[in-house]
Amino acid sequence: MSTTFINKKLTNTLKDTGLNNFDLATTRIYKGVKPMWKQLGFQSDDSDLPTTASYWNNIIPSEFDFSNKSGIEIQDGDDPMIGSKTPRTPYKEIIINEDDEQVWDDDYLYPILPKISKFGEFVEDVNVKDSHGRDDAPISNENDVDGYLILDVDFGVNITDNLIDKTDFSKLNYNQDFELSLDDNLRLKTDTFVIPGGIEKDKSEQAF
Repeated sequence: MSTTFINKKLTNTLKDTGLNNFDLATTRIYKGVKPMWKQLGFQSDDSDLPTTASYWNNIIPSEFDFSNKSGIEIQDGDDPMIGSKTPRTPYKEIIINEDDEQVWDDDYLYPILPKISKFGEFVEDVNVKDSHGRDDAPISNENDVDGYLILDVDFGVNITDNLIDKTDFSKLNYNQDFELSLDDNLRLKTDTFVIPGGIEKDKSEQAF
């Protein structure tokens, strides 16, 4: 979030990337602009240039799968032996070239994954630490320290009434929908008993 004007050109930036299916556990406002490459923890502004391979948004479309990597092919299985009287059920074979670089089609870079063996397994562990920014990047670091932060909501509480701004610049009031009516003196009154909402901590109960 930024206190400057919204850039309409960036609307739907994450559309069709698969990165829009997640819960973001941080709500922050910065003074000025904090570019996405910084929020993701990239070390250079080269990652903010769409013309470079390392551009932070050079992410495969959501419809991609491993068949969109070089060196991996899906083809029809071998035909039945000549003269065989038993019908054979058609099947597909996945052919994996372990010597290929196994890069994504159309010059996409992310996610950066290890090579796949002919047995269909990664040859090494997936690098989740710094293959796309950093794992402690501001966008996911709940304890980020930044002199330009002017709002940083703390969700480490159990009920909505206890939400606070960790920068101490703002006091938060959580409001819920409620019904209004007129009393006998024609003054507005609330007809809804408002109670604090709970904050779900169980990841299995989250939206994604």
